[in-house]
Amino acid sequence: MDFQKAKQALVQGKIDNVYCLQGSEVYLQQNFRQALAQKIENLAGELDLSSFDANEVSIDTVLDEAESYSFFVDQRLIIVDQVDFLISQAQQKMTDGQTKRLLDYLKDPNPATCILFIVPHDQVDKRRKLTKAFLKETTYINISPLGEAAVQSFIQSYIQSADFEMTTEAQKALLQRVDYQLSQAVAELEKLKQFAQSGQKVTLEVVNSLVTRSLASDVFELTNAILARKLDRSIQIYQDLILMKHDPIQLHALIVSQFRLFLQVKLLQMQGIKQDEIAQTLSVHPYRVKLALQASRPMQIGELSQLYLQLIQADYQMKTGLGNKDTSFYLILTKIMQL
Repeated sequence: MDFQKAKQALVQGKIDNVYCLQGSEVYLQQNFRQALAQKIENLAGELDLSSFDANEVSIDTVLDEAESYSFFVDQRLIIVDQVDFLISQAQQKMTDGQTKRLLDYLKDPNPATCILFIVPHDQVDKRRKLTKAFLKETTYINISPLGEAAVQSFIQSYIQSADFEMTTEAQKALLQRVDYQLSQAVAELEKLKQFAQSGQKVTLEVVNSLVTRSLASDVFELTNAILARKLDRSIQIYQDLILMKHDPIQLHALIVSQFRLFLQVKLLQMQGIKQDEIAQTLSVHPYRVKLALQASRPMQIGELSQLYLQLIQADYQMKTGLGNKDTSFYLILTKIMQL
């Protein structure tokens, strides 16, 4: 089910017995669990809440609690966090008896209990019997990272409800600085809302002043400069990052990671795979995939592979002490410019 539809159902007072939130978007997860708890508390007059970490308790413990009744309210809430038994490489193992017990409960849940399962993973194994049962028997809500348009729409609604003014240019700059990550965007909007309380409009200048660029954005700008063979620009960005106290080994690892992404999206695109599917396959935010496709488009796969191999070799030398971490970047940059 779509997140907004699930929230709207809550607003209308419709509470289901079993929910499953699946995805890594933290803000949507927190938003829904708070809305669900508030709605149950409003209807029951009091909140009877039990929380479990699926890494620490067995499913039997959860179901024992779910099958019992509260002495204080007509409906209780149970939240089961960190569920991974729906993904392909699950660490949480269940016996056949436990699996059957959970399947039976999903088909016939306790009407006096509302359970919220939280699966903080963007991909699940839909071949699994348990996954099929969750998709069929629960109110299954996808909270994977949103695309650009959806994040922009969400942010505009947030600004409107918070009742402060923010220019279109400022909104665009904010989203670019946080790489269209919804949770980060909302966190920054909280700061900007405080600024706007005096009645001032949030402009591009305000965003540039108050919202810090993410390290990922700076590294992406650096890798773009490297791809474009802009030596002076590459050195300038790198030196700025060093002045900001970022460790050279950490920076180089991020550069390698970015070039690996360039290479992966290039190869998948050559296979005819679409942008959204690439994001799902690599478990990467759709906006990062879009930027990677744009940046790598002018490059031939052979050139990109050579760049990546050069970076891998330098990364190995830095981490094993064979290379000077303070000068390795400049040496590898010189080699790249000569390719």
